[in-house]
Amino acid sequence: MCRLELTPPTAETAAKAIQSTHDLHQLSKLPVVSSELTETLTPTLSGPITLSNVSFAYPSRPAINVLRHVNLTIRPGERVAIVGASGCGKSTLAALLHRLYQPTVGRIEWGSWDIARISVSYLRSQIAVVSQSPHLFDASVEENIRYGLSASQASAVDVRAAAESALAHEFISQLANGYAELLGENGGRLSGGQKQRLMLARALVRKAKLLILDECTSSLDGENAMGVVQAISRIVEMDRNRSVVMITHSMEVMRMCDRIIVMNAGEVVEDGALDELLAARGHFASFVNSGEWLS
Repeated sequence: MCRLELTPPTAETAAKAIQSTHDLHQLSKLPVVSSELTETLTPTLSGPITLSNVSFAYPSRPAINVLRHVNLTIRPGERVAIVGASGCGKSTLAALLHRLYQPTVGRIEWGSWDIARISVSYLRSQIAVVSQSPHLFDASVEENIRYGLSASQASAVDVRAAAESALAHEFISQLANGYAELLGENGGRLSGGQKQRLMLARALVRKAKLLILDECTSSLDGENAMGVVQAISRIVEMDRNRSVVMITHSMEVMRMCDRIIVMNAGEVVEDGALDELLAARGHFASFVNSGEWLS
């Protein structure tokens, strides 16, 4: 008879399990957000993305507006950098674009459509997001890039094309099993830069109309960050039909953009091309001169 040996959990594992159980219990008590379940519109989305008088406060802090009266237009195919000091509302703005939250005041429209009326799953299928922290799984490279799509939606050829565009194909080809290589928990066998390039490939294979890059180089060392910046540069130049919003502290990334939106304390305080903002000697120039941003 085979005996099953059970290993007692460590204190760390037990603490995580307790916290996870608590979080699950709290989640089960949250009210259902009916708009996400009942909105079924799936219109063809085209034209500019417009934020009109948008203010926002998190439900846990309703008296504190993180965004204040934001008016902003992102034109089709435009490359826009959103910059400012930490905590000024950049990532919150990105979260509103793909409806992780709804504006407290104001509205966001894509073309003639208020995004609050669109099926949330359909809306998010039109948007790809690459965040600061890569999320990979103990699965093959191909499965990680295709994640969320079926093989009929993204073939092996599509996966490879996305990897090539994200400058990931070369290092993938050097893995023992190529695109079939298992990555380990959270992609543990890859460097930070390689992980982010896989995340870029995952975003590209979706063929989304809007790409949001949220501080996707900020946690990387100089060499890895430069590799990701090179991949972003290639992506920006390849497809002028895709709008790209880049939340960044990197001057190298800002130089790729048509326009820079400068935020301060939840408000848009400047908007223009890089050279124009430097010449204006306002908030943007002050940030640059402070040396906080990477050159």
